[in-house]
Amino acid sequence: MAGRLEGKVAFITGASGGQGRAAAIVFAREGAKVAISDVNMEALEETAQMARDQGGEVLAMRCDVSQEDDVKKAIAETVKTFGKLTSLYSNAGIAHKNFLITVEELSLEEWEKIQAVNTRGTFLVAKYGIPELLKNGGGTIVNTASTAGIINSPGGPSYSASKGAILSFTRHLAATYAKKNIRANVLAPGYIKTPMITMMEEILPNLDEIASQATPMGRGADPEEVARVAAFLSSDESSFITGATIVIDGGMTIV
Repeated sequence: MAGRLEGKVAFITGASGGQGRAAAIVFAREGAKVAISDVNMEALEETAQMARDQGGEVLAMRCDVSQEDDVKKAIAETVKTFGKLTSLYSNAGIAHKNFLITVEELSLEEWEKIQAVNTRGTFLVAKYGIPELLKNGGGTIVNTASTAGIINSPGGPSYSASKGAILSFTRHLAATYAKKNIRANVLAPGYIKTPMITMMEEILPNLDEIASQATPMGRGADPEEVARVAAFLSSDESSFITGATIVIDGGMTIV
């Protein structure tokens, strides 16, 4: 039985762990050829093997999404290897080491670093990926924001600002390219149990308890629960969905 992504070629950033790793595995399981990228090549190769174990064809590349040349080369290598590109999944992102930091405590250097990866990185993937989607007659874009871009949840000033920007940027892409058969949607995950959360627990050891209590479903999500939504939005099954913000938060933003 063919998977829902049979015939697709996906470019996924931030795939060395967490949601990106889960996406690589799920996309491969669903039949896509997968190009994955990150700055941590050792962890990325582990992801690649996990995706290959699902029967997928996988290309793993080092790519710093904040660097224009890196993104340009990674997109070109994806097309060279697989012959086309149908799906972009901008998942790479970083957060403040101290997610409780305030504006007056935040340095300009740290502000800019997070904007470079989260906001500029999402822009660069779209800038160089969209022309390849157009060559193929269209395709899909999935960007990763956060509930921190919707409500005042912990994350820190630059992180929250970057995620709000990604929400607006995705709506712009959806409106601009709808008639060219490109659909763009954005995910806004809530409490997802990823390495980023582990880092945050160094600042707030009882984060799991606090976040679970703030979530009506009473728990955090496994990264695969996000990846399955990304796969749906990258498939033909979501053919009339564009410009949508899909909140994956167990109900956190409704209370």
